[in-house]
Amino acid sequence: MRLPAEDYYQVDVAAHTAQGDLYEDVPFGHTTVLDSGFEAVGARPRPGESGSYDVPLVAFHGLGVVCSYTCGFVAQPPGTPGYSHPYRLVAPVVRLRDTVEGGLPVGQARTIRARGGVNGLMYLPWREGEDIDDEWRGHGVALLFRPALVAQTLLDTRRRVGRLRVEALRILEVRLIQTVAPSLYDPADLDPDISDSWLQS
Repeated sequence: MRLPAEDYYQVDVAAHTAQGDLYEDVPFGHTTVLDSGFEAVGARPRPGESGSYDVPLVAFHGLGVVCSYTCGFVAQPPGTPGYSHPYRLVAPVVRLRDTVEGGLPVGQARTIRARGGVNGLMYLPWREGEDIDDEWRGHGVALLFRPALVAQTLLDTRRRVGRLRVEALRILEVRLIQTVAPSLYDPADLDPDISDSWLQS
């Protein structure tokens, strides 16, 4: 599910914020415990923090892609101006190189580049010039596993630099679903695993 680079972005945007919009200088915060000792393990490690932190309100500012589904926050019925609520989920978009330097295994980064993503991570071409000429040049990734809740009033103060094209937006939606659930099933049809998998060998 990787597209040619030219098929990911467009500069034309809707009058309102929409899923797939790209905003610059979005603050991405998270909370963490000081010296938690947490280490990512298993087959899907994700880059995390290193060293000790206070509980940061803002971890970094950067490019972000709107993940909230448009009709979930745009006023209804269609044609009604305004928004039904002020909050959007926005995922950071970073250089693929930065995730490798942050601890993402090189093999997994290469898989993201080749296949268009893995669970929680979506490949995106990097939109800006880069000084470093290595195998990661021109490649980025949306960190769908760690979106931030951002108010529309804050997004309105940031520059919207474009949006994902329809084909890329479809991939975003598939990757978002993959991050939380493979599909939407009738709860009566499910047989949930309630075992303690940490205790299984």
